[in-house]
Amino acid sequence: MDLVSEKRELRRLALSRRDALESEARAAASLALCRALASLPELKSASRVLAFVPVGSECDLRAFYGLLRGRGAALAFPVTAQDGKMEAYIPDAPLVPGLYSIPEPDPKTSLLLPPEELDAVLVPCVGFDAQGNRLGHGAGYYDRYLRRCPQAAAILTAFEAQRLEHVPCEEHDLSFSLLVTEKGVFRRVHDHPFSGGWQK
Repeated sequence: MDLVSEKRELRRLALSRRDALESEARAAASLALCRALASLPELKSASRVLAFVPVGSECDLRAFYGLLRGRGAALAFPVTAQDGKMEAYIPDAPLVPGLYSIPEPDPKTSLLLPPEELDAVLVPCVGFDAQGNRLGHGAGYYDRYLRRCPQAAAILTAFEAQRLEHVPCEEHDLSFSLLVTEKGVFRRVHDHPFSGGWQK
């Protein structure tokens, strides 16, 4: 099986597992994920955060977003373009359907937040593995954007149901050292990248 086909099958598997979560279980897992995020030092000190709007069966982090706003943090959301670029905007009005029908800030009425000013980026995914490899939808928006803000803490967020045995990677794919699921916070052990996996 070629790499494209393998990734397609893994997306199908991970999405079917995530979709299979019943609404009550998904809501409980989302709240647990929010509590785990709230415990992160990287987010306790962050004043400018790029977040994401949950789509379909994705984890719902809006309770955590409320905490961020409550302490005065600026919360931005992605705006995507057909040329593969993504920018962060702080909305001052209700979100509108974007390129993929995902709610986004309206760039005409929202404040652009340059990537170099971000303190943290919450990154959604379709699936992930124990080596910190992320499986997205295949468009590469986050892979490109995160390279523009290396100073920001990149935090992969997902349900445990999305954990895969192995995610194949290409040269442009990024790996992550910080993962948060409903089970808690996992950090990559850099000294033993091929044997240690993740540690709480």
